[in-house]
Amino acid sequence: MGVSIRPSQFVEGGAVPVDRNLLWNECRFAIRQYMKRDGTLALDKDGNPVETVAAVIMYKDDEGGEYNQMYSAGDPNRFQPSADGKTLEALGESANLSKSSNYYILMNALINAGFPENRLGDDISVLDGLYTHNIGIPEPKRSGLVREQVEGARERVISVPDSIIKLPWEGKTGKVAPAKKVATATAEEDAGDAEADALAMVTEMLADADKVTRQQVATKAIRGKNQPVAKLVFSPKFAEVLTGAGFSLDGEDISMGE
Repeated sequence: MGVSIRPSQFVEGGAVPVDRNLLWNECRFAIRQYMKRDGTLALDKDGNPVETVAAVIMYKDDEGGEYNQMYSAGDPNRFQPSADGKTLEALGESANLSKSSNYYILMNALINAGFPENRLGDDISVLDGLYTHNIGIPEPKRSGLVREQVEGARERVISVPDSIIKLPWEGKTGKVAPAKKVATATAEEDAGDAEADALAMVTEMLADADKVTRQQVATKAIRGKNQPVAKLVFSPKFAEVLTGAGFSLDGEDISMGE
């Protein structure tokens, strides 16, 4: 597919498409290299480029803006994209992808938004033509992740769907769904509501379990179309909110305080 050179269709470099309707133009697996914020390659301790197997999603918004988003999926030593990029081939005995990846977060959000899981097999191109509304959630912090750490840097945000406008196999409607309206509440009101909602969710979930994870709370928030809570869960503020309400946070695990 040719890339438009019309200035009206350019987007800011590295922009993450959130709070907008997005057409999933092309979905493929590829080997990608991590980059530092200064544009140079991230290197491991031996000086080799740091690589990952990633799902690369080409999004297009209602205004014609195009976005190439990468979702890490696995270790290149364990998985290899097929020649056409539509499937992954396991290089060892294990053929299961890890839940500790951005690709899992994307796909889990997609299922929670209403995509039928029985339509998913091993071919990612089944998502070509999907039309969703996407929100942004902070990328979870993971120990051992090779990334440049810069104090005061903005959190990385992952674009994930919170609702499905049209499934790939559905016929064209002939008109584009309007973009969702942005709430007019103040930032302070949004933050207060999100904190209260998050605590209510945690309380409800711990009524039936000894502990829950941040990801489980985020999943519940996305399923309930509660974007502010989904954003809050992986922010530094969430730990303060939890401990202030008497909960205990140990890594990713949340439990009742002693």
